Amino acid sequence: MNDSTKSDGKDRGNDGQGDDGLDLPKSLTREGHVVWFHEYKKYLGYAWDEAAGEIRRAHVSDPEHAIYFETFAEAMVATDELMGSHVILHASKRGEKPRLIR
Repeated sequence: MNDSTKSDGKDRGNDGQGDDGLDLPKSLTREGHVVWFHEYKKYLGYAWDEAAGEIRRAHVSDPEHAIYFETFAEAMVATDELMGSHVILHASKRGEKPRLIR
C-alpha cells in the first residue's frame, strides 16, 4: 500500500472495495449476507408488528434479529421492494468484520 492510499478512509479489507465512507458494523453475529440500511444503522430483519398482530420484515438494530441470507442473490431479491439507501454486507464466519458486497 502506498502513502496515497493509507489515510483515504477506505477499508482495504473489503476485496479492494472501499466502504465509501459508510459506518459499517464491527461484526456480524452469524455468517451470511445481510441488508444494511447505513443511514439508520439498522438491518433488514423481523420484528413484531403490534397493529398487524404478526411478525413482519422491519428495520432492526440488533444483528441477532437480522435476516441472514445464504447467497448474494437471495439478499438482492429481498431488496426489490425496499425503501431507503441500503447495501449488502457479507461475513464468512460468526463475529467476522463484514465486507461490503454492494
